[in-house]
Amino acid sequence: MGKSRSATVVCAYLMHRYGITAEQALTQLRESRPFCDPNDGFMKQLELYHEMSATDDVEESPKYQRWLYQREIEMSRACGQAPEAERIRFEDEHASETSHGTADFELKCRKCR
Repeated sequence: MGKSRSATVVCAYLMHRYGITAEQALTQLRESRPFCDPNDGFMKQLELYHEMSATDDVEESPKYQRWLYQREIEMSRACGQAPEAERIRFEDEHASETSHGTADFELKCRKCR
Protein backbone atom coordinates (compact mmCIF):
# COMPACT_ATOMS: atom_id res chain seq x y z
CA MET A 1 0.00 0.00 0.00
CA GLY A 2 1.10 3.56 -0.65
CA LYS A 3 3.29 2.58 -3.56
CA SER A 4 1.88 4.60 -6.48
CA ARG A 5 -0.98 7.03 -5.83
CA SER A 6 0.07 8.34 -2.41
CA ALA A 7 3.69 8.53 -3.59
CA THR A 8 2.52 10.70 -6.49
CA VAL A 9 0.73 13.08 -4.13
CA VAL A 10 3.82 13.40 -1.94
CA CYS A 11 5.99 14.01 -5.01
CA ALA A 12 3.62 16.75 -6.19
CA TYR A 13 3.82 18.38 -2.77
CA LEU A 14 7.63 18.25 -2.81
CA MET A 15 7.69 19.72 -6.30
CA HIS A 16 5.37 22.55 -5.32
CA ARG A 17 7.11 23.27 -2.03
CA TYR A 18 10.73 23.09 -3.17
CA GLY A 19 10.52 23.74 -6.92
CA ILE A 20 12.16 20.46 -7.91
CA THR A 21 11.50 18.07 -10.80
CA ALA A 22 9.44 14.90 -10.60
CA GLU A 23 12.55 12.72 -10.67
CA GLN A 24 14.20 14.73 -7.90
CA ALA A 25 11.05 14.50 -5.78
CA LEU A 26 10.84 10.74 -6.31
CA THR A 27 14.52 10.34 -5.40
CA GLN A 28 13.93 12.28 -2.18
CA LEU A 29 10.87 10.21 -1.36
CA ARG A 30 12.67 6.93 -2.00
CA GLU A 31 15.28 7.82 0.61
CA SER A 32 12.68 7.23 3.31
CA ARG A 33 10.33 4.82 1.46
CA PRO A 34 12.32 2.84 -1.11
CA PHE A 35 9.37 0.82 -2.44
CA CYS A 36 7.52 3.91 -3.77
CA ASP A 37 6.94 3.53 -7.49
CA PRO A 38 4.35 5.79 -9.19
CA ASN A 39 2.95 4.24 -12.36
CA ASP A 40 3.83 5.66 -15.79
CA GLY A 41 0.61 7.67 -16.06
CA PHE A 42 1.21 9.36 -12.71
CA MET A 43 4.82 10.15 -13.64
CA LYS A 44 3.67 11.79 -16.89
CA GLN A 45 1.22 13.89 -14.89
CA LEU A 46 3.98 14.92 -12.49
CA GLU A 47 6.17 15.92 -15.44
CA LEU A 48 3.28 17.97 -16.82
CA TYR A 49 2.86 19.59 -13.40
CA HIS A 50 6.55 20.52 -13.46
CA GLU A 51 6.18 22.01 -16.97
CA MET A 52 3.35 24.16 -15.58
CA SER A 53 5.77 25.41 -12.89
CA ALA A 54 3.80 23.62 -10.15
CA THR A 55 1.08 26.25 -10.36
CA ASP A 56 -1.69 26.57 -7.78
CA ASP A 57 -4.36 27.00 -10.45
CA VAL A 58 -3.90 23.89 -12.55
CA GLU A 59 -7.38 24.08 -14.11
CA GLU A 60 -6.60 27.34 -15.93
CA SER A 61 -3.33 26.19 -17.46
CA PRO A 62 -3.51 25.72 -21.26
CA LYS A 63 -1.10 22.77 -20.98
CA TYR A 64 -3.43 21.04 -18.52
CA GLN A 65 -6.48 21.76 -20.66
CA ARG A 66 -4.69 20.31 -23.70
CA TRP A 67 -3.73 17.22 -21.67
CA LEU A 68 -7.37 16.73 -20.55
CA TYR A 69 -8.60 17.06 -24.11
CA GLN A 70 -6.05 14.57 -25.45
CA ARG A 71 -6.96 12.16 -22.68
CA GLU A 72 -10.64 12.41 -23.56
CA ILE A 73 -9.87 11.77 -27.24
CA GLU A 74 -7.85 8.68 -26.29
CA MET A 75 -10.70 7.38 -24.12
CA SER A 76 -13.22 8.01 -26.91
CA ARG A 77 -11.09 6.05 -29.36
CA ALA A 78 -10.67 3.21 -26.88
CA CYS A 79 -14.42 2.73 -26.53
CA GLY A 80 -15.14 3.39 -30.22
CA GLN A 81 -17.23 6.52 -29.75
CA ALA A 82 -16.81 10.10 -30.86
CA PRO A 83 -16.22 12.70 -28.14
CA GLU A 84 -19.15 14.86 -27.12
CA ALA A 85 -19.68 17.74 -29.56
CA GLU A 86 -19.35 20.53 -26.99
CA ARG A 87 -15.96 19.19 -25.92
CA ILE A 88 -14.39 19.21 -29.38
CA ARG A 89 -11.79 21.95 -29.76
CA PHE A 90 -9.89 23.07 -32.80
CA GLU A 91 -6.33 24.38 -32.73
CA ASP A 92 -7.28 27.72 -34.28
CA GLU A 93 -9.91 28.29 -31.57
CA HIS A 94 -7.33 27.72 -28.87
CA ALA A 95 -4.77 29.98 -30.59
CA SER A 96 -7.26 32.83 -30.98
CA GLU A 97 -8.23 32.60 -27.31
CA THR A 98 -4.66 32.84 -26.10
CA SER A 99 -3.03 35.20 -28.57
CA HIS A 100 -5.76 37.59 -29.65
CA GLY A 101 -8.13 37.77 -26.70
CA THR A 102 -11.73 38.65 -27.48
CA ALA A 103 -12.68 40.05 -30.86
CA ASP A 104 -14.00 43.62 -31.13
CA PHE A 105 -16.46 42.62 -33.84
CA GLU A 106 -18.83 39.80 -34.58
CA LEU A 107 -19.18 38.10 -37.94
CA LYS A 108 -22.65 37.07 -39.06
CA CYS A 109 -23.91 35.39 -42.17
CA ARG A 110 -26.30 37.20 -44.49
CA LYS A 111 -29.31 35.36 -43.08
CA CYS A 112 -28.49 36.39 -39.50
CA ARG A 113 -27.99 40.10 -40.24
